[in-house]
Amino acid sequence: MESNRSSEERESTPEEKRYDPDDPTLIIVDEEDQLDFELDNFPSPRALMSCGHAVTPTSLTNWCRRQLDQGQRFFACGMPDCDFEWSFKEVRRMALLTPEEIRYFEMKIFENAKDCFDIKSCPGCQSTLMRNDFTNLCAQCTVCTNDRKEPFFFCWQCLREWRGPSPRTDRCDNKDCFNKSLETLKNCPDMTFLEVEGVTGCPSIRACPSCGFLLGHDQTGCKNLVCPRCGEEFCFVCLNITDDCCETSDAYDLCSGGVAPRQTSIPALKGEDWSR
Repeated sequence: MESNRSSEERESTPEEKRYDPDDPTLIIVDEEDQLDFELDNFPSPRALMSCGHAVTPTSLTNWCRRQLDQGQRFFACGMPDCDFEWSFKEVRRMALLTPEEIRYFEMKIFENAKDCFDIKSCPGCQSTLMRNDFTNLCAQCTVCTNDRKEPFFFCWQCLREWRGPSPRTDRCDNKDCFNKSLETLKNCPDMTFLEVEGVTGCPSIRACPSCGFLLGHDQTGCKNLVCPRCGEEFCFVCLNITDDCCETSDAYDLCSGGVAPRQTSIPALKGEDWSR
């Protein structure tokens, strides 16, 4: 576990937070605080999370805050071999979050979701929008339209006022409007796996099939990767979800369907996938 923290980060939560040993909603245990990676020995009884690991409210707060500050939008248990995800409702209750901490957590969750979903700020008024039509780069801002008393459209790609005909999926008529991610996928060189048999012609960069985050493979190990942004595990070769790929091929062999061609579009995580 990462152990280097500034004094400001180590004091980010009040150490006087304690569980009430008489609280019937808690399972108080006589165990070590398993999220106390800095050995701070927080003065609180230990209680079990839903995954079965013991925490104190402060260690839980610090661990979840660290995940948010690193760009995560879900709360995962920090113990080895435990892939359990806690709900924000559970974290809020078990971490005894203060009103200020709740506001900070909610703000960071939203900020991290903006990076993960197709959410951008209007170039006219800076209001936040989520795109509904993923086949059209021409987006309308209702706030600007209302303020200007006329329709205001902007390009979802270059974030400038829309120019040219619409709908379009490639670009608007503004100069230098192009999708950098698509250019990367188009022009990246092929790669060679060091430990996966029979794979040739696989692009060295892929967009996560779940959220569109661009990833490279370091050539070592198996062909599967876990997206650091959305947490989906997928096959770098065929671009199927790992569980689906492994039904017909081994993690170190060529996929039954071969190598997926270079991607010509960027997947976007839908809003209904946000709060799993």
